[in-house]
Amino acid sequence: MVKGATLRIDPLAGDSLRVRFGEVWVTQFEDPKDYILRAGDSLMLNPKGAVLAVAYKLTLLDLFRSDAGPDRTERRTMRPSGWWALSLLGKILA
Repeated sequence: MVKGATLRIDPLAGDSLRVRFGEVWVTQFEDPKDYILRAGDSLMLNPKGAVLAVAYKLTLLDLFRSDAGPDRTERRTMRPSGWWALSLLGKILA
């Protein structure tokens, strides 16, 4: 993410966000707290609604998806999706 970029995430239960490098401000639906995450920091995401992350400087995030659970038709396993962040970064910088 470039400085000032905003990312919306619609998390599943158990999903988390980790900062590889950079710094982001994170706010979550129905959470009165806001979070500043720096390189190496991670945060469990609230599945009740949208999560917004705003980059304070050039930032690379990993979104870890958890198992979708029995009430969902698709199954997701815990995996880093840094490729997604790298792809997004490439599109933003292009």
